Order: sequence, then C-alpha cells, then structure tokens
Amino acid sequence: MENLLEFIHRVCRECGPRLAGSEGERKCGEIIYSEVQKFCDKVEKEHFRSHPHGFLDYIWFTAGFYIAGVALYFLGHPVLAGILMLSAFLLFLFQQCLHYEIIDFVFPEIEEYHVIGKINPRGKAEKLAIISAHYDSPYEFPLLGRLKKKSVYIIGPAIAITLLTMFLSFIEGVTDFQVATLVKPLMLIGSILLLLIAFTLRSNHVTLGANDDLAGIAAVLEAGRHLSRERPEKTEVWVVAFAGEEHMRGSKRFVQKHYDELKRRDAIMLALECPSADYFLIATEEKMYFAKHSPLAVEYARKAAENLDFEVRVAPLLFAGSDAANFSRKGLHAVSVFGHSAKDDAPYNWHTMNDVPENLMEKPIVKAAELLRNFVYVIDSAE
Repeated sequence: MENLLEFIHRVCRECGPRLAGSEGERKCGEIIYSEVQKFCDKVEKEHFRSHPHGFLDYIWFTAGFYIAGVALYFLGHPVLAGILMLSAFLLFLFQQCLHYEIIDFVFPEIEEYHVIGKINPRGKAEKLAIISAHYDSPYEFPLLGRLKKKSVYIIGPAIAITLLTMFLSFIEGVTDFQVATLVKPLMLIGSILLLLIAFTLRSNHVTLGANDDLAGIAAVLEAGRHLSRERPEKTEVWVVAFAGEEHMRGSKRFVQKHYDELKRRDAIMLALECPSADYFLIATEEKMYFAKHSPLAVEYARKAAENLDFEVRVAPLLFAGSDAANFSRKGLHAVSVFGHSAKDDAPYNWHTMNDVPENLMEKPIVKAAELLRNFVYVIDSAE
C-alpha cells in the first residue's frame, strides 16, 4: 500500500491540476473511487451540475456596478449612484459569502461528481458520521494568496468605502446636502481597490492543490481504511471526497440532496482542509461565510484531538472557508479542521503555485488521519 505522500505524488503526476469540471478532476475522482472501493461496503459517484465561475468572476460585476455608480454620481445622479453601489455590495454578500448563485446563470455550466463510500458498523446503525475532504484544486490567487489574512487590509476598506459612499450618495440625493468634496476622493479610492481585487483575485493558472486539499483526501482515505478494519459499534461512516469545494457549489448540492436524511439521522460531519501544517485549528465558525459550527461537532472534534501529540487550537476561522459551511448554515452538525502555519496562522502555500507535493510534511497528515478516526470513535461512544 502507498504511503500518504506517495498517493499525493501519484495523483498530481497522473491528473495534474484539478479545476472544477476538468479532465484532471475527473481522473482524480476515478482514482479516489477505485481506492474507496477497496475498503467501503458501498461506493457511489454522485453527479451534480453548477456554474463554478460565478464564485470568483462575480467580482467583475461588483466592480462594474460600483464604477457605473461612480460615473452616475459624477454626472449628477446621486440616488441612482447609491442604488448601483448597493447592488455591488449585495452581490458580494450574497454571491461570495452566502453562495446564493444570483448571477451564476451567465457563466458556463459544468458537471462534477462526489465520491461517497459507506462503511457499516458492527451492529445496528444508530448514528451517522461523515469524514470529508475535497479533491478539486484552486486557481492561483496572485495577491490574496500571498497576503492571506492580511487581505482584510484591502477587502475591508473596499467594503467600507462602498457602504459609506453609497450612504452619502443617498443622503445627497434625498436631502440636497452636498458631500461631493468628501465623496469623490473616496469613490476614486474605492474604484481602485475594487479593480485591484478584480484583476488579482485569480489568475488563469491552476495549482496542484497538494495541501489544498489532496493531503486532506489522503488523510480521509487512511482514516477510512482504519475504520473499515476496526469498525465502530453503532455508527455508520460516510467517507466523502467532495468535488467543487473551490467554488462552494459541490457541498451545497450534497446538502440539498441529502438534507432530509442528514437531519433525520442527526448526522455529524467533519471537513478537513490543508492538513500539512504546524497546528490544527478546530473552527467554531467560519467568519467569511457567516457559518457557525455545531457546538456538539466542535466538542467531538476537540475530544478527538486529545492525546494526539500534535498542537490543536479551538477558535473561529477568520480567513477562508470549507464545505462544512454549507452544512452548518442549514442547521446540520458540522465542523471544519484547518491546518495552519505557525508563522502566519493560515494554510501553507494556500492558492499559490507552491502548493506542490514536495512542500508537504507527512507527520501532520498522518496525525490528521488519526484525528478523523478518533472523531468517529468519539461519536460512537457518546451517549
């Protein structure tokens, strides 16, 4: 059997980058499907369709609405300017943060599939645990991928200026109170920031995604093999390799399809991200996606990390997000575990071309697999 790093090297060599809907992603799904068949009682491919470019390329609409609003303000139409600026902000909020797919229809549609393996318990299945990672890889983020958490120093002012200039435009239009001296410089700064974000949000290069998130897949598969050999007493386990995490539509489709069963069975899900790391963060919430994770799932993950012989922290996730967000926003039990660098408290090589197998550390990936299987055993032993 391959060790975890050998598996990641093989996938990167045979599949290359795995952009949503690409041949590389499909090939990777086939490899995972073949691996999961070796230890699961039932395996299936769950196909879904989406418009993945809507997740990132919406930014051109946001920037366009705002700049059009600026133009209308300079032409003497402050109320119309405010309406367009409000539209720019709402598009960012609903399209990026809440994944509402408002303008997805203008982008090409593609098909992907999740790989779902099911492991039966020794006895009657009274509980359901889901351990997961994703196998698609992301676009390079030329600026934000390097800034990571410091991205807030660009995104924060862009949001603040959008809201402030919108408010002042409405005030001027309704009351004739002149604010041009203040507003015009702010609008120019806001336009520059939005164009900077739009031009640098992604390049046309796709990373190998060795840490984000093939390392997570390797850990999930290793945990699944162990759980198949030493099965829990009363907990059915779903080993899920998600497609489409990098545009957040994949797990959304999964939740839509399985919601009734997951709710009825009180399922508990863990999403593993970027486990080649100095420490693991058990996220109590994902700020960017307005998702608060289940306290029960967080507590089970915390217990699973006891005696792990690896640093683990429990705190909100301030930067980036995971498939767990789509579960938690629907009131399902879910938690995400992110591997972070001690240097900047963010994943190593996140959305950069340096996310290659040669930069991975094996020990934390092995520890992540241990945490995953412990998570299932903690659920199984809970009253």
